[in-house]
Amino acid sequence: MEASVAAWFAESSNPMVPVMKLVRDIIMDDPDMTECIKYRAPAFESADGLVCYFNWSSKKRASLIFPSGRTIPGDHPDLEDGTNRQRMMYFADIDEVSAKDEALREVLDAFHASR
Repeated sequence: MEASVAAWFAESSNPMVPVMKLVRDIIMDDPDMTECIKYRAPAFESADGLVCYFNWSSKKRASLIFPSGRTIPGDHPDLEDGTNRQRMMYFADIDEVSAKDEALREVLDAFHASR
């Protein structure tokens, strides 16, 4: 884990940290992804730029924001409408991370394929 991201998780009082860490693990399984801190939370980038980041203030569910999510091709029912170009993926608990594991991987693959 990148040092700034590890520090963020260690210092965060957000109750969704365990859920966010599992989502992070899925994202970081993708060899094209790197991690950093942007917008005061863990963010994930590829050679094409920012892919997604967590909404650090969300306390009832882990909110993963895809800032250019509307440009990701394909049908991804777990990506919900956000604002403008954004799409969001939400994870209420560890079970939901497991249930959406494959969907998240498909979104990441579609993002890379479209760039």
